[in-house]
Amino acid sequence: MRQVLASRAGGPEVLRVVDAAEPEPGPGEVLIKAEAIGVNFADVWARLGANGGPPPYRPGIEVAGTVAAVGTNGSPWRVGDRVAAMPYARAAAYAELVVAPGDRTFPVPDGMPVEVAGALPLNYLTAYAAVAHAARPLAGERMLVHAAAGGVGLAAVQLARGYGVELYATASSAKHSVLHAEGVAHAIDYRTADWVAELRRLAADGVDIVIDGVGEDRFRRSLSVTRFGGRVVAYGYTSGVPSATEATLDLAAVLAGGISLYELLEEPRGLIGVGLDGPVPLVRKWWDALLAAYAAGEIAPRVTALPLAEAAEAHRRLHARENVGKIVLVP
Repeated sequence: MRQVLASRAGGPEVLRVVDAAEPEPGPGEVLIKAEAIGVNFADVWARLGANGGPPPYRPGIEVAGTVAAVGTNGSPWRVGDRVAAMPYARAAAYAELVVAPGDRTFPVPDGMPVEVAGALPLNYLTAYAAVAHAARPLAGERMLVHAAAGGVGLAAVQLARGYGVELYATASSAKHSVLHAEGVAHAIDYRTADWVAELRRLAADGVDIVIDGVGEDRFRRSLSVTRFGGRVVAYGYTSGVPSATEATLDLAAVLAGGISLYELLEEPRGLIGVGLDGPVPLVRKWWDALLAAYAAGEIAPRVTALPLAEAAEAHRRLHARENVGKIVLVP
């Protein structure tokens, strides 16, 4: 089979397609014939050497396709089932065949295009965890979404619309028309303006919620624009990748950020971290909610598909913030 391999840490050019042995599912695992492979910033971190293991590295932690084989104790999945999955520990999803844990594999309805299914697991589950589970917006509140035209950002915008919040967003000006069409009232170009000052101009006393996967200044700037009772929901740290060939690896220090509990108590507000390593029943509940939202037309992923051989180009676009919504690779 074909698989994308990074023989060393570095820029997008280290990614290349190689021939590899077909993997076999172990106990509790499924083998998926990949049809759409999600490209995520976690893959960029790994390519840069932040995954903690030596090269060669086989990127990819998200896939959608059809079950090709089932390991022992792999039920309820059957060969031919349409699924999406997050093969975290095994990774190696940039391939024609992908092994994933059965409990991190989710059903895909017949009417859903596979490219859309490939956009849901990481981006939309993360956005659901951030918006519905952690932020819990109230009607009339103000919500700021950073990198709002990206995969998680756009998902958060779409999910937030149902809560009756006033939406603010940061994104390059070229993407503002898309954001306005998605329901964003106020879009700020973070590349040409100080977004904190511009937000203060638009909303003098700040916002109630910030959905932040950028982590600028260790999330302090996002905290600075929240008003009484506000909460910053952090799901990533893309500002830690300053160039295509280097990364800031001290994530523990970044997430701690030197923020004291006293600061948060002095003017009550919160910093909440979210991820998808939670209890399986809870994550499955979130997945069911996403499928219902998709069926109701409440969410509509915007997806760009590239051939598997163009993994390097996908990484370049993602790091340059050229994407609107999700990029998937198609074998």
